[in-house]
Amino acid sequence: MAVPLTGSDRLFLGELGTAGDYRLHIALAARLPGPAPAIDELRRLAADSAARAPVLTYRLARGRWAPDPAFDPAHHVVEYRVAPGRDVCAAVVDAVRDNRLRPEHPLWSLMAVHGYAEDEHVLCYRVHHAFQDGVGAARIAVRAVLLGRSVPAPEREVAVRAPVRARMRLLATGARLAAPSARLRPPPSTAGAAGTGARTFFLRLDVAAVRRIAAATGASVPQVGLAVLAGALRAWNPSHWRKAGRRGTTVSFPLNLNGRLRDGGLGNGATTMPVVLPCAEPAPRERLRRVMEQTSVERMAAYRRDRYPVRAPAAVFRLFRWLATRAFPGRLTVSVIGVSLPLDGCFAVPPTYDTGGGVVSMVHSGTTVVASCVFSAAIAHADRLPSLMEQALDELRREVAR
Repeated sequence: MAVPLTGSDRLFLGELGTAGDYRLHIALAARLPGPAPAIDELRRLAADSAARAPVLTYRLARGRWAPDPAFDPAHHVVEYRVAPGRDVCAAVVDAVRDNRLRPEHPLWSLMAVHGYAEDEHVLCYRVHHAFQDGVGAARIAVRAVLLGRSVPAPEREVAVRAPVRARMRLLATGARLAAPSARLRPPPSTAGAAGTGARTFFLRLDVAAVRRIAAATGASVPQVGLAVLAGALRAWNPSHWRKAGRRGTTVSFPLNLNGRLRDGGLGNGATTMPVVLPCAEPAPRERLRRVMEQTSVERMAAYRRDRYPVRAPAAVFRLFRWLATRAFPGRLTVSVIGVSLPLDGCFAVPPTYDTGGGVVSMVHSGTTVVASCVFSAAIAHADRLPSLMEQALDELRREVAR
């Protein structure tokens, strides 16, 4: 069955993000013990995964997602060897960059990254962001690839018109994210312009500390992560936040819509909710309380109910992409993906397209909380943020334990 592209799909396949553009690829990687699988074994895994999840056979065809009649799992496997001692997260980013997706095939691949250590390898599921969003990619990677479970075939409902309330909420969200209060505030740099491009950092947070904080406060893991990020941004440029009248940094917090649709893991089904990270608040526990207030189940449900327009001329989406980096420079997007994995060492690779701001993606499972950070090279001192997040987590843990 062919499925029309939604508005989000078109947006991510716009002029600046063609199907083969690695900067708009996302991935979920799992560190596994032992040597990497042989290429034939990897092909069998790709074929078995596609049999369990029909979405993996869908490709772009005349403005629609449709099953590829010539689907061949051999087109979707990559063996990527790196030098011994190479940082494992950096190796996965290299593998995503060096192996482009081909638009004549479904926009995904399985990559076995190995060589960095003798006793383990990485299995990485990589997709184009238009083919799947983070939740869809995690669903397929976990259920079909890692756990061997079936996922229904795509059968998406597509909204034709959005209510006036949804359109007004979209305009209000855009205005808040375009406001000066949504701009990242790095400390002053004496080195001049930092250049162009994107830099990626990975941080594994202390999962025991996160759980203790969540249990003591009634917060969720994503809420603790947002509060930790707020504390790090405060410590990044404390003099800015000490000034009277400062409140915080408004970030874009994506919410998945596809979970309630019969999407089979297909397409980019997300909306965005503005969240003010309370960077001006000096007390860590109060920062968490304010984050919890803004990310309540009721507020997120309201944004999910108001579906935005999904059918519009391609020119509209090209215009949006052209305006995005000009209207929202220095903005931050924060996403959190919760997956139930019987594995340790999982992490996400966010899009590395340079928007002039940053993206923080957190993956949490029963054993890990990993933050993947992509910042524009134009953002000074972004490399300090991972260590500042560790400090902010410890500060929050100590205050909650009092």
